Amino acid sequence: MTSSQPASGSKNILLIFISLSVWIGLAFLIVWPWIHQIDQQNLYFSIVAHINAGIWWIVLLWALHHLSYQVAALFKKKEQHETPIIKRRPTVAILYLTCDDFNASCCESCLSQDYRPAEFYICDDSAKKQFKDEIDQFCSKHTKGILRRRENRIGYKAGNINNAINKTDADWILLIDADQTLPKSYLSDLIRYLPDQPDSIAFVQGAHTTADLPQNSQFQQALSPEVDFFYSRDLSARSKYGFIPLLGHGALLNKSAWLRVGGIPEVVSEDFAFAMQSINNGLRGQYLEFVTSTEVYPLDFGGFLLRLRKFSGGTAELIHHELFHFLVGKGSFPEKWDMLFMLIWYLLMPLLVINGFLGSYVVHELWVDNISYLHPVLPYLYLWMFSASISLSVSSTHSFTKAAKFYFWSAAIYSASLPLASLSFLSGLFRKPQFKRTPKNAERTEMKILDSVIMVILGIAAIFCSYIWLSPFSPILAGQGVAYLCFPLYNQLNLNSPSGKIARFIIYIPGLAMIFALYAMWQWGRY
Repeated sequence: MTSSQPASGSKNILLIFISLSVWIGLAFLIVWPWIHQIDQQNLYFSIVAHINAGIWWIVLLWALHHLSYQVAALFKKKEQHETPIIKRRPTVAILYLTCDDFNASCCESCLSQDYRPAEFYICDDSAKKQFKDEIDQFCSKHTKGILRRRENRIGYKAGNINNAINKTDADWILLIDADQTLPKSYLSDLIRYLPDQPDSIAFVQGAHTTADLPQNSQFQQALSPEVDFFYSRDLSARSKYGFIPLLGHGALLNKSAWLRVGGIPEVVSEDFAFAMQSINNGLRGQYLEFVTSTEVYPLDFGGFLLRLRKFSGGTAELIHHELFHFLVGKGSFPEKWDMLFMLIWYLLMPLLVINGFLGSYVVHELWVDNISYLHPVLPYLYLWMFSASISLSVSSTHSFTKAAKFYFWSAAIYSASLPLASLSFLSGLFRKPQFKRTPKNAERTEMKILDSVIMVILGIAAIFCSYIWLSPFSPILAGQGVAYLCFPLYNQLNLNSPSGKIARFIIYIPGLAMIFALYAMWQWGRY
């Protein structure tokens, strides 16, 4: 077994202890005594101010939690991975999963593995004749593959996987998405590093990268570093300190674990659900950071938004149906706590949208009355966290220019996406979310007119409120307002037209506004 995964599945509590200690220390030694000065104001304002501050402090805890894992990844001892001899030769079935997004070159990479799989399935859920014909033509030229098509799409992607696994006797199943390209040694590398006791492992998750892919759009060039950052910084330290998720593709699934859990849960976020249920069955995932394949980032803003809304609705479904059973289940405390903070981001999204307006109002009232909303220590903390996030991004991209561009584009894109993603999350709490395939290849996603109208109205409201509630906080709400207002324009980011050039210019405004607000709040809090 590699040293990155504890044999017993136990996890170290150190990172959680550090982030919680910092947060509790700030809350009780600095913030709690100081914030009571607001109680001297009228009761209504005091309630609003405390709600506003409470939300920010939950966000701070979330940020400290994830920042601790990202920093820990920097200091993680680099393991020596000498290539071991394959002592066992388990049978493997490769499942190439496609639904109106077939890519012949990606599929061929599955057939070119130096470790020969026992079976290779093309699991086709496509509805469009164009893709069905392409797959039929591919299968006629490659006799190694077995085509699997279902009569319906019950269970979404999970149903497609379960249908194929039911028909194989292989020991392990490799899950591959339609746009994923495998290096020739991918499967053999995963097999070489299987643990000594594979029956305790539900899945082995490989890493993904966009570094070797041609970025076909401006959107991909700016935001694709997010993929490498997640696998090299966010996920790396979780082998020792937190929860290892199944990420739906690039993973080797243990069939005995699949039988023990009862199959892949047929929900929108089937991968996370399977990882959670595996832990409740005494099983765990393993992450191999040094075994990588390529992953394609969404081509445009429309595709990104569709994916984020799917994640949001799927997370709401997990919270509604899976979270309680997981929190009272067999997992260790670090796994439960870390998993909770992976999901809580989606709960925070609607609160962040609301808090932009609440914060602007509260800080304006305090500013007018010359009451500082910030303890002098806090501006320095926020400046440090901002600097740390940029530095971590530079450490992943190895380029300050790429890291800076990623910050500005992600600040605008995520701000513009939060309101609609929040609606998808809230809707998913009360009704079953729909599984919508993330657009792949060169597929452009059209925006809904109603979504654009809603966001433009919200943008006008945010900019107006930032003006009437003038304070050092105003640039934050104004920056959000610009992102909301430019929502329809962001789908033009890849175009060389005048609208595309304008979009690529104004996308820097929200990020600049946040930096200016950070400086203004810091100056105000110093005195």
